[in-house]
Amino acid sequence: MARIYRKNSHSKYDLKAHLVWIPKYRKRVLVGKVAERVREIIKQICMEHEVYIITGRVAVDHVHMFISYRPQMAIS
Repeated sequence: MARIYRKNSHSKYDLKAHLVWIPKYRKRVLVGKVAERVREIIKQICMEHEVYIITGRVAVDHVHMFISYRPQMAIS
């Protein structure tokens, strides 16, 4: 698979991160409409900040995301 490098005016980059969010005490709250809303919110925020979601999954007690982001952006 060929790498796709993103560019800005002074550099080329390929930054990726694996993020995991877990609700307090790993409560099983990400079900039904809550899970759908979480997906919508994550997609919207990523589009606004030019973050590409490579893969992602909303499970009942956590969220996994593998993303590509810009170097100007703090991962937090």
